[in-house]
Amino acid sequence: MSTETVAATGLRDVWTLAPDRLRRAATAVESLREQGVYLAPVRHHSPACAIAVRRAIEELRPAVVLIEGPEEYTHLLPELLHEQTRPPVALLSLPDGPGTQSTPGTQSPPGGPSRSGGASFYPLASFSPEWVALRAAHEAGAEIRFCDRPAADRVRSAAPEAGAVPATAPPEAARHPAVAPAETTDADPFARTLMSERYLAHSRSVAALARRLGCRDHDEVWDHLFETRSPADLASWRTTFDDVFAWAALSRLDYEDEVLAADGSLDREARMSARTAEAAGLLPAPAGTPSGRAAPQGPAAGDPAPGVPAAETPVPDQSGEGTPPTRGPVLVVTGAFHTLAIAEALAGLPEGEPVRRQWPDGGYGPQATGDAWLIRYDHERLDGLRGYGAGMPSPGYYERLYGAHLGGGRRDSGPHPDDSPAHAVATQVLVDIARAAADRGHRVSTPQVAAASVAASRLADLRMRSTPGRTDVLDAVTSCFVTDDGGIGPERPLGLAVAEVFGGGGTGRVPDGGAVPPLVRDARDRVIAVGLDIDTTLPRTARLDARRTPTHRARRQVLALLDLIDCGFGRQLSGPDHVAGRGLGLIGEEWEYCWTPVVEARLVELSHLGATVEAAAVTVLRQSEERLRADGAPAAADGAAELVARAAVVGLTAQLPRLVGLLARTLDTDRDLASVVTAGRRLLGLWRSRVELGLVPSATAGGAAQPPVPEDGRTPVPDQVAVPDQGPADDLLSLVAQALATAAYLVSDAGRAGPEDEEAAVASLLELHALVRDANRAWAARGVDRAGGTNRAGVAGPAGDTGRGVPPDGAAGPASAVARELARLRDDEESAPAVRGALLAIGSVDGDVPDDALVARVRGALRPGADPASAVRFLGGVLRAAPDLLLYTPELFDAVDGAIRDLSPDAFLAVLPDLRRGFTWLRPTETHRLAERVAERTGSRAADVDVRVRLDEKDLALGLAVERELAAVLARDGLAHWNGGNA
Repeated sequence: MSTETVAATGLRDVWTLAPDRLRRAATAVESLREQGVYLAPVRHHSPACAIAVRRAIEELRPAVVLIEGPEEYTHLLPELLHEQTRPPVALLSLPDGPGTQSTPGTQSPPGGPSRSGGASFYPLASFSPEWVALRAAHEAGAEIRFCDRPAADRVRSAAPEAGAVPATAPPEAARHPAVAPAETTDADPFARTLMSERYLAHSRSVAALARRLGCRDHDEVWDHLFETRSPADLASWRTTFDDVFAWAALSRLDYEDEVLAADGSLDREARMSARTAEAAGLLPAPAGTPSGRAAPQGPAAGDPAPGVPAAETPVPDQSGEGTPPTRGPVLVVTGAFHTLAIAEALAGLPEGEPVRRQWPDGGYGPQATGDAWLIRYDHERLDGLRGYGAGMPSPGYYERLYGAHLGGGRRDSGPHPDDSPAHAVATQVLVDIARAAADRGHRVSTPQVAAASVAASRLADLRMRSTPGRTDVLDAVTSCFVTDDGGIGPERPLGLAVAEVFGGGGTGRVPDGGAVPPLVRDARDRVIAVGLDIDTTLPRTARLDARRTPTHRARRQVLALLDLIDCGFGRQLSGPDHVAGRGLGLIGEEWEYCWTPVVEARLVELSHLGATVEAAAVTVLRQSEERLRADGAPAAADGAAELVARAAVVGLTAQLPRLVGLLARTLDTDRDLASVVTAGRRLLGLWRSRVELGLVPSATAGGAAQPPVPEDGRTPVPDQVAVPDQGPADDLLSLVAQALATAAYLVSDAGRAGPEDEEAAVASLLELHALVRDANRAWAARGVDRAGGTNRAGVAGPAGDTGRGVPPDGAAGPASAVARELARLRDDEESAPAVRGALLAIGSVDGDVPDDALVARVRGALRPGADPASAVRFLGGVLRAAPDLLLYTPELFDAVDGAIRDLSPDAFLAVLPDLRRGFTWLRPTETHRLAERVAERTGSRAADVDVRVRLDEKDLALGLAVERELAAVLARDGLAHWNGGNA
């Protein structure tokens, strides 16, 4: 039977034309209904299916309602049914969490259970059939159970990665598009949904049906066939279920059993069908052997499906103990894609053998247990257009439509189709889009809204739909609201308005005091306690002045704590970064934060780290510490200093003694100058912010807090108050002294750097020089006691002293040792050229090298006959350390100018890259001033020199070749003087 035939005849007429398999299955479904088993095939998050499920429960008053979903979710029913629970919510599972009972026949990964692999979500919206089934069944007094395979087993079956095909799967399984991990990716944690419908999205039958009906995709096909039905039609739940069954069964025929076995679908269907048989008291017949009655072979057979009514025959409990049969109907709510297999398995049809084969000999036993939690969800993450892997797109639109269906099912629509609830939804959506667009600067007039409403209705008529559907409304927006070529792009005002209205902005609610891991509760309590807003899932910005405002300091500490454990709650956008040691002179800082379901899921996943955020942070620090020890890296000092910084920033001062000890040990063994210097810089930055970070006791003089030292060190304001005890801050300065001592020992290694390592060596030496300078200022600030007017050495100091104090005991030695080693390296002709040049410039700036000595050394390095490459590297070191010397020392400018002029064309071309790199250290204003000097020297204009040209070495080589040819031609014609006399 062709899909075109299906489209032409309608779903209710399919069964007369269907293949024998579908006709037999349809007969089995009818027979099961006669025995009190009602299969309710649904599409996840479909308002139409939700209405049908509600009507079925209200009419049948079933004794048991089984719902597709991991069995361990059954213990969450009290929370799901709690009066405070408001969708959207989601049930959350972790793979192989503690307490998870696996399915018989499955095994945990080698090494035991693990929480790695990410979380799995089971979202529920107000219009989800599963949510409606839960609430309606509870109102009807039915017993409710989830009946699907445990989430841990499902994730494990997808190993080694989500969506991957096991090695034992047949080749055709790996080639099938539905097995590809398109909707299951670690890039988006919410893509790992337990409601994936990738098979329907990739179905060839559905795609052909879409083409035949003029629909763009399977979502529009679904709307065309189901969501545009009237509430009265949807209330005829048997017809709705039969049509959904036909739609999904056609898709099911596109896939081989091998493909479905490869991703665990058959295992899931085996459990759901077996749990249905248990609940209904049916005795499913083994394949090929009649049990009570022969299995029907097709519609013509005329025999009812096998099975014994529940009132007549008790079914032995799968765990070995007898259980009384169910007295009353059983309603089974599952994804429509699975209904065909479940019906065939229960009826004992031959096509049900692959499913029945999965039933364990001893049965499935009691319902599986395991860790699962009810968490808030939101429309943004439920939206199929924004990356969600299952169910309907545009949850904001469908939530409105579901509400209209509920109201329309209990009252008559108006005399005209435009009076239908669905049309009212379309009109209201258009009005809200116009309003949201206007708020963003895109004006939509009232006549435009009226025209769009008419257009949506006329498009629905043209497409043979009883009411406007989602795509009809979107097309009406495009045709009536767009006034330029920009369309409704995602970044344009109209596009943002459409996304807001169609996507919705709802956030769910879970009961107070519900079962959540202690880590989640503690994190939420901390965030609320410091005044951060978590009532919305939209990103918020916190602007903090943690240096001067205690409440802001507490907020920053909570944000930093949650950032340390990597739960995704917030990130710093700007301001001082105390861990990296950047921007410490800044006062304000900005954080972006957002409490979303993914944050809660991540916190659940991290629950094994500790019961509180602080405990989890300590575990993270200890894990990092162990990795640092295990790696045994020679450059470990900076890593240990980063751990100290992280502990200080998040307020874990109790961990500092241990981490300080670790850093002290690594400083003794580290042989990487850059690592040691960077560690010292981190520590010094922490000391500067010691009051802000709580690393010193509260100041006692006048009750005033001790302000931090400015980054430039010119006014050591901390000495304005008495600080009798610096606490951990003193340890930081002691470690800085130790870092300097180690650096002094390693300085000589920088002098032996090769050409490829010179730039890094120069950078380390410049950082070391800055560290010595800033450490001396810090020691001076620490040593001076303003209250007593003396420093720690007992030397009297004037009240206005600006910080040339005496370092702490033993600290002056390392600083002096570093200065001696730098001077020795500067004067050593065997040192790397760039290193010598940089240290010479530093000495000149510090006053240790007179100007005449500087010029003489530069002239010597750039003298005629010197190696051009070494000379330019030397010059690059000078410019890297102090580029302004070239502007303010005329003799130095003359020496450099002369050396460059004396280079041959080939030599100039060879050293050009290094020259370029050297001059990039000039600031734009300095570059302009240098251009003026060069222009003055060459008799040209500065505008001709200070110009940005895009030439590479090849372009310059070509230009030089042309110049040589031109010079040769001029010399041949006796015009060499035109070229300055050079041939």
